[in-house]
Amino acid sequence: MTTVRQVKGLTAPLLARNPDLVDAGKNTLWLTPINHVGRLIFIDRTSNPDSCAISWHVVGFFMPGTPSWFSLGRCGDRIGRSKHFPGGWGWRWSDPTIYEDFIDRVEADALPLLRSLDTTRRCLEFQRGDPQRSGYLDHYWHLGAFLALGEIERAQELFAPLRAHRVWEQPAETLPEQRRYERLRALDQPLRSGNRAALCALLAQWEAENLVGSPLEPYWQRNAFPLEGVDQGLLGFRISAWTRL
Repeated sequence: MTTVRQVKGLTAPLLARNPDLVDAGKNTLWLTPINHVGRLIFIDRTSNPDSCAISWHVVGFFMPGTPSWFSLGRCGDRIGRSKHFPGGWGWRWSDPTIYEDFIDRVEADALPLLRSLDTTRRCLEFQRGDPQRSGYLDHYWHLGAFLALGEIERAQELFAPLRAHRVWEQPAETLPEQRRYERLRALDQPLRSGNRAALCALLAQWEAENLVGSPLEPYWQRNAFPLEGVDQGLLGFRISAWTRL
């Protein structure tokens, strides 16, 4: 089984070379500052104790379906070995060449892309336009994206069939599902009326529920959403509507 010590030995040189990366635990490295969208590298265990899997991910913390800070979202891809090494997508702890190759591949294959996704709009539009790496973006994801980007009419159209779903009729089967349903219920009135201030407050509240008290909170910036008429980069700072209410 992959151990914390092995992961730290693998990632320490990469962290030293890239000060905008931080180790938040659970085998994750995150680009900072943290905004509405998180960008991370994940070192995952496999069934083979001599092997791990490495991947990058993009996750929206304000989405109604995001359950916590430790979420891989719906967009990502594997990071494999350099072609002149054996192993393909596999990283074997018994192979001493993985340490330098890990730095090479993450810096070449993941960090340039993740750093380019430096606004909420760029993150969301990238996911919309890259289905091979975004997988299945469900209705809850698209609803969150429409809201964050200020596409109110599209959000209203999508919300109508969701409102007719059992969200309003039957209890949820799991706690994460119940939380998602409660968030959707809270959207009903402000979305019907097109109340942008109230919608911003809800998005910021959901984001805070996922990040406050988490290992990512020290790196979190409460920026405006495009919904508020501002499309700032991750380095811009503005207190969100939720914190002003």
